[in-house]
Amino acid sequence: MLLKPTLLRFSQYNNDLRLCRLKVPILQMRCIVQTVTPKMTFEGNTEGISTSEEAQMSRIFGGRIKGEAPKSTSRILTGGTRNIAGVKVPEKPIAPDNCCMSGCVNCVWEIYNEDIRYWKKKRREAADKIKLTHEVWPARWNPPLGLLEMKNVPRSLRETKLNYDRQKAEQVEKTPSDLFTKRDTPLPKAVIEAKKRHIKERATKNKMKEQESGEKIVNKIDDDTEGWAGVPVYIKVFAEFESRQRDKKIRKS
Repeated sequence: MLLKPTLLRFSQYNNDLRLCRLKVPILQMRCIVQTVTPKMTFEGNTEGISTSEEAQMSRIFGGRIKGEAPKSTSRILTGGTRNIAGVKVPEKPIAPDNCCMSGCVNCVWEIYNEDIRYWKKKRREAADKIKLTHEVWPARWNPPLGLLEMKNVPRSLRETKLNYDRQKAEQVEKTPSDLFTKRDTPLPKAVIEAKKRHIKERATKNKMKEQESGEKIVNKIDDDTEGWAGVPVYIKVFAEFESRQRDKKIRKS
């Protein structure tokens, strides 16, 4: 409903145009409009996506769409540990299925990232010690084929170990120098000294990181992605970022 504007004029209004220009009337207007708030529906961009809505939701929020039973996180639901070469190696952590995507302080993906790092650490320790023995790694306990020798690999996985070693030998690690053409002349003396200095500084930084985290920094092909198969990359990056931010806060305090 629209109300008519109310004009407040001077008590003595002069019809003379000149006086009107000198005495401009003060206008006050107030409009009251009654409107109905429309209901808005937001639809996501589903162009080119062939999966159903439930499949898209389960990818983000987990599988509890139709009232499935709740599943425990990786820290609660564990299969115990196995003593391998004197090291208690835990079972491979289970990816969580109950993330609410609301930015919790202790996100289940951050906890899962910590469990994966601890599992890899213990597995590397056991792999280093089992090399000194003739013990065979249990086939159902996720043997690290890249860190084991053939004598420590179960018989059922030795063919896989051979294929893994073959792929590792064929794979050539690329460096930034591969992007440039090879030099015909030797490097300047200052450049050689700078390279030696950078190598020494990098070794010192790695040593400090090992002392802070208690983990040995090793060159590995696919150890970083192990445990994250089938998990979107952005979730892994989010979990690692949150862990680094928390470590910074702990060091500052």
